[in-house]
Amino acid sequence: MPNGTSTVASERDSLREESSINRIAWAGGVAVAIVAVAALVALSAKIGGQWWHFALYWAAAVAPLVYALFCGVVVRRMQVSAYDRFKAKLAMQMTDLQELVYRDELTGLFNRRHFYEVLRIEVEKARLSRQPLAILVMDLDGLKTINDEYGHGIGDVVLANLGKAMARHTRAHDVAARLGGDEFGVVMPGADKRGAFALARRLWEDLERTPMYQEGERSIVVTISVGLAGYPWGGEDVEELIQWADADMYANKVSRRLARDGDTLTQPVMSQGIDSAPDDGYGNI
Repeated sequence: MPNGTSTVASERDSLREESSINRIAWAGGVAVAIVAVAALVALSAKIGGQWWHFALYWAAAVAPLVYALFCGVVVRRMQVSAYDRFKAKLAMQMTDLQELVYRDELTGLFNRRHFYEVLRIEVEKARLSRQPLAILVMDLDGLKTINDEYGHGIGDVVLANLGKAMARHTRAHDVAARLGGDEFGVVMPGADKRGAFALARRLWEDLERTPMYQEGERSIVVTISVGLAGYPWGGEDVEELIQWADADMYANKVSRRLARDGDTLTQPVMSQGIDSAPDDGYGNI
């Protein structure tokens, strides 16, 4: 709504400016008409000597031409300038609207739509350039328990802080997104298996150290289930990559659930032979 109101306001400003320019054009026309009429009246009355006689004729002849040039050059330039300013404002507002369309309001991350659009583009780029591509999908463990015990407001704070943690550990050209509810994803152009695992490990370790909610003596430390996939080792199209990452995330979740008491894992469980993957320097930040 605020962006829509801003757009309407800009249209009104543009209309007011165009109206002002038209008033200037009309004032110029009236002034030229007055000069022309006065010159013609003077000529018809034969006022002044021979020199004034020719000067008034010239004034009567040149005045319409001057006005035509004024309208054609000055007024048109003013209108183009006003149009360019309005177009620039509109472009800025369209950018803001696009941000609203592609951003998740709660976390500030991108949303599911943008995640899949970017993933489709990056898969095609990877196919053509033969460059690696990795994705990470994850979900927040126990969000329902947090909501039931502390309330949905605190659950939202946990999600928002998780989004900030993801933003801290992703590169500028990565696309971190909230896919819905407690599900998140990251598209990592140029990252291979080891690079994807480096991001997962950093997130895992950060969440072990940093509460996602803290007030007084009450704090909430969360865990995540993570799955990785990449092109071409995890599939050659979007659907295969997502299926591979989901399966990896499920394996991670099951492995952690089956861990015996005291066997706390210090990193996500991956099923793709990460340790044997070549290093790409992604984790060296």
